[in-house]
Amino acid sequence: MTVEARTMEPVGTGWRGLVRLGAAAAVFVVVMIPLQAAVFILSPPPSTVEGFFALFQDNPLLGLLDLDLLLTLDYLVMIPFYLALYVVVRRVAPAWGLLALVFGLFSVVLLVVSREATFSMWMLSNEYAAATSATDKAALLAAGTTLLTLYNGGTFATSYILGAISTLLFSAMMVRHHIFGRLPGLVGILTGLTMLVPANAGPVGLTIAMVSLLPTAVWLILLIPHLLRVARETPTGQHDRPVAATTGGPDIDRRH
Repeated sequence: MTVEARTMEPVGTGWRGLVRLGAAAAVFVVVMIPLQAAVFILSPPPSTVEGFFALFQDNPLLGLLDLDLLLTLDYLVMIPFYLALYVVVRRVAPAWGLLALVFGLFSVVLLVVSREATFSMWMLSNEYAAATSATDKAALLAAGTTLLTLYNGGTFATSYILGAISTLLFSAMMVRHHIFGRLPGLVGILTGLTMLVPANAGPVGLTIAMVSLLPTAVWLILLIPHLLRVARETPTGQHDRPVAATTGGPDIDRRH
């Protein structure tokens, strides 16, 4: 039996739905990538708090999009995707798969924390528009500055790098153990390498982040049919539970 055939063993009936959900999550992210790029190109985000306040008063939806509403949705949707990859990788590399999963989930948590400005800036803009005194306006501008600092700060950069490490670990295990063949793993390694430079690391980081969208989309597209096949090949009678002894006596767990 080849290494690739061995790693494609059924993952268990209880995991089938999760693997399919992970594939659906990948489809969602692939669809979102060109939309996010279009929003950034057609409506670059303002560079000042006052600019965001004015944008939210003029077009709240565009303000939310410019503050990464779609990116936040992408990261949340990546949760079942990371779990699906772990379900597959854990069969041959449980420790490394778990580490990749933890990095990926922490990446999601930190991204959501760093995007506090997405909705809070809208609320501040409404208060700013209703404020009548210079003191109140100054306080609201200071609050908006704090939100943008968090938005562009170290929490987001850490989230970005953790996501890159997660992608690298999962992809390295795919290459090493010939999971899904070599191509998805190699493209995933390229994707992870391009993500090691955070998007908020100046013009260079922003440029690399835009470039990384292409290998990211290709990686997800390559993984989708493989994840669906893994779920489809799971036997309907298989369950992840101890197998009863056939010679009588108490049930024992025969899995090792």
